[in-house]
Parts: sequence; C-alpha cells; structure tokens
Amino acid sequence: MRWVLATLAIVAVAHADPVPPSDSRSSWASWVGDWQGKLRWTGCTVDGEPAASIAIDAADGVVRIDLSGAGGALGIIPLAPDAGDGWIGRAGDVGVHVARGSATLELAVELESGCAVHGSLRRQTVGISACDDLEGWARIENHCTRLVKPPLENLARVAHQRAEWSKASAETRGKLAAQCKARSSKVEAELVGARCVPGDAEQPARFPECGALRLAAAKIAHCQTVPFDVATSLAHDANALADATIGIDSDSSRAVLEKQCKAMRDQLATSAPGCGM
Repeated sequence: MRWVLATLAIVAVAHADPVPPSDSRSSWASWVGDWQGKLRWTGCTVDGEPAASIAIDAADGVVRIDLSGAGGALGIIPLAPDAGDGWIGRAGDVGVHVARGSATLELAVELESGCAVHGSLRRQTVGISACDDLEGWARIENHCTRLVKPPLENLARVAHQRAEWSKASAETRGKLAAQCKARSSKVEAELVGARCVPGDAEQPARFPECGALRLAAAKIAHCQTVPFDVATSLAHDANALADATIGIDSDSSRAVLEKQCKAMRDQLATSAPGCGM
C-alpha cells in the first residue's frame, strides 16, 4: 500500500522524542504477569482445568495471553486494546476479553461452539503496586528484541528483590515505591524509544481513529474469511500506519494521520467483509 508509506513520510517530520504513556489507560506493566485463579466452564462438552495460571506478556509491541494452562486446546492469542481499559483477541474460533477489577483480572473466553470460560484471577503482589509494575516492565524489557543497549533491569535480580520488598516495614514502603517508580519510568521510556511499547501519542483519547485502526488490524489478522497471507499483509500495513502516532505533538500532523487512519480502516472494511469491522 504505497499511500501508507507516503503518509508515514509525511508524519515522520513531526516526530519528537518519545514520551512515556499517560495515565488514560493502565500501563502495559500492570497487565503483564502470571495470573492465577479458579475457572468456570459453561456449555462445554468437556471442561478444562478448574484452576490455572494464565500468563500475559508483551514482546516487540505485541501483547499476548497464554491460555494453555486452562486446557481445552486453548493457546496463545494476540491482544489488542478494546474501547475501554481492557484487551480483546481472537484466534480461530476462540475469542478472549480481559478487563480489570479492583484487584483482579476478569477473564472471559468464548468459543463459537458455545463453550465459555470465565475467571477472576489475581497476580502475586508484594503489596507495593509500583514495585509490582517494575517487575512487569522488567519482564517486557526481557522480551524486547529491538533494544540496542543492555537492558536496564535484570529480571532475575528484580525477582530476588521481590522477597525483600514483601517483607518491608510500613515505614520503608513509601521509599521503595518511589524507587520502583523511578526505575520503571526509565525502563518505560527506553521501551517506548525502542517501539516495544506504545507512547502517549498512541492513546485512544488523542488518536481515536488510529486506535480503531489497531482494533481493525487485530480483527483482520485472525479473520477466517480472508486468506492468511492477505490478512497478514493488511494487518501489517494497518499497524505500521498506527505506529506513526508515536512522538506526534503537532495538531496539524495529528489531523492528517487521523484522516489517513480512518481512510485505511474504511478500506479494510471493504477489502475484508465478514471480519466484524
């Protein structure tokens, strides 16, 4: 799609240094980790595991959930942001949606057969949210293959420090939270620069059309009515255009990119009927 490349060239001149995401959506680190809990199976010929550990990870700008621990022939599914503060994904006849409760991950998996799995899962915590998130950032950093310098955090070291954080007294928890937040900010900025996580400019509030384009790309990538190679190519071009939001702070450039994202989303809907767009 030549016009996609032309658009990227237009908006590239407006890029500034990447900045960490705003708080309009939960950070990727707050989702990443191993979530454990009981599962409820309904409408299934054969139920899977009654309890499981479900992993959410992010690698090179893609968030994935690993449902294999639940059984039932479930596996790894790429996720895309939904219209709120959650994630959706589809692979074949399996659809998944995750949202956040006050301290839980609300999991909903639905198969076209009518089988469904639901669960309220929890991630192990040290009682200091900033330090829990630091482990998430370290885990994302560990999966980022685009870094040109050694990682800022050692995942094994962070895991060892968790034992110390969990035993910290009430008097020292505030200090530890500040330290973890400062370390997290550095890792997050590094990952934004490497395009392993999105920056502030990719938030739906600023770029609603480009956010909608990302959702369309996720749908078409797993759509069964489009040949695999065609779906992969379309999704790649759509994500490439949406990636151009990183670093944009000019209103005129934002307007141009939003117009192009809408045009491409309309084109996807025409090129891939039956994919739910």
